[in-house]
Amino acid sequence: MRIKLAYKIFGAFLLTSLIIIVLMTGIMRYFAERHFTEYVNKVESETLSELAEKLGAAYSEHRGWDFLEEDPRAFRSIIRTVFSRDESDRPLRPPPSGDPGERFDGDRQPDMPPPPGHLQHRISQRISLFDDQMQVIAGEAASTDDHILKAITIEGKTIGLLGLKKRQQLSGPREKTFLREQSKAFLVIGGMVLFLAALVSFLLSRHLLKPVGQLTEGAHALASRKFDTRIKVSSGDELGQLADDFNTMAQTLEKYEHLRRQWLSDISHELRTPIAILRGEIEAILDGVHEMSRETLESIHAEVMLLGKLIGDLHELSIAETGELSIENEPVKILRVLEHTLRMFEPRFAQKAISIQFDPADDMDVTVMADSDRLAQVFSNILENTLRYTGSPGTIRIWQTISSGRLHVFMEDSKPGVSDEAIEHLFDRLYRTDPSRSRKNGGSGLGLAIAKSIVEMSGGKIRASHSSIGGVRIEIILPVKAEN
Repeated sequence: MRIKLAYKIFGAFLLTSLIIIVLMTGIMRYFAERHFTEYVNKVESETLSELAEKLGAAYSEHRGWDFLEEDPRAFRSIIRTVFSRDESDRPLRPPPSGDPGERFDGDRQPDMPPPPGHLQHRISQRISLFDDQMQVIAGEAASTDDHILKAITIEGKTIGLLGLKKRQQLSGPREKTFLREQSKAFLVIGGMVLFLAALVSFLLSRHLLKPVGQLTEGAHALASRKFDTRIKVSSGDELGQLADDFNTMAQTLEKYEHLRRQWLSDISHELRTPIAILRGEIEAILDGVHEMSRETLESIHAEVMLLGKLIGDLHELSIAETGELSIENEPVKILRVLEHTLRMFEPRFAQKAISIQFDPADDMDVTVMADSDRLAQVFSNILENTLRYTGSPGTIRIWQTISSGRLHVFMEDSKPGVSDEAIEHLFDRLYRTDPSRSRKNGGSGLGLAIAKSIVEMSGGKIRASHSSIGGVRIEIILPVKAEN
């Protein structure tokens, strides 16, 4: 049986509150009984003062305690004299019914602890008399242990001690009634607190689980490919942060879904174009429209090569993005690799009247950890882009700097440039800008995406910005070896 999270949270709060209330009630009852017992003992001890005076007078009259040993009943007689007079001195008040025969204590309220007079019904049985050497003279006590002691003095000299044995528990009906009423009060208060705790637990569980429910619904929506789903963030706590992260995730998924659809559309377009040309050429030959000539075969061969390069680039990019691209990082003098790549492109740059400005100065031996063949591929892809999209006559400038243990290689070309929006997407797969970066120049739109993957797998970064001479600037950043 599955229990909802709301019930679990509600039950946890309620159970915790119940345990706290039970413990609080038990502790309050324990201390109430204990303190009430101490109160009763204190009240009873106050009755010893008059009795001590009586016994002191009897001691002076008989010149010692011998009269108590000769007549054991004399001690109880003195006690009864004091207690009976204490009871006779109490004011009387008629009961609520008006019955004059029933006596009431004028100082007592019905719901308060019983007064001293009512607590003294068995005090005489717990009173003992000790001499100044703590020896029992009268009473049932064997020692002064657990006794409240009251000194009996004459002219500042202690002649004996009057002891009242402490009560360890309360057994009188009035005392039990008082404690029972207090327990009822504790239970009523505990019940009210428990009700409030249940109400607060219910409201709090609903408040906490509301965003969780929204997250659940949002997750189901994302599972159904509804990537435009968003959750309203209404708090700044961890749940609000979770909802904000969910919205960020949904936005990212929506972006990637858009890129996926664009990717499929671009791939189908890129593949469809050379295939359509090939089909047209072959059908023209079969229908006798075109003759099988060298020019026709060269046209077909060019489209086959373009199709093969596109498929090869797609395959290479896919394995690069999955981290399976073969890269063997080793110490490489990166500027020498760049210089060698430039020499391969020099005839083509010269044919298009694009001048090359490159002066590595004293940095030719700067070493990085990378794959030399993959670095050559990165430079080739960037230079290929420059050849296709830079106007004639034009310029490509290349320079480098070293800062904080990193080598920065800059490659920028002249006009035409690209828009600010296009700069952010130059490394996207199959991305082109119109009209300067169109398919008529022969690019597949994958070169810079492949270059980005290779640089990042080598532990570096690559980024694009506007060139100072009107075109595009590509910056490659790679960590250099420690000895540099």
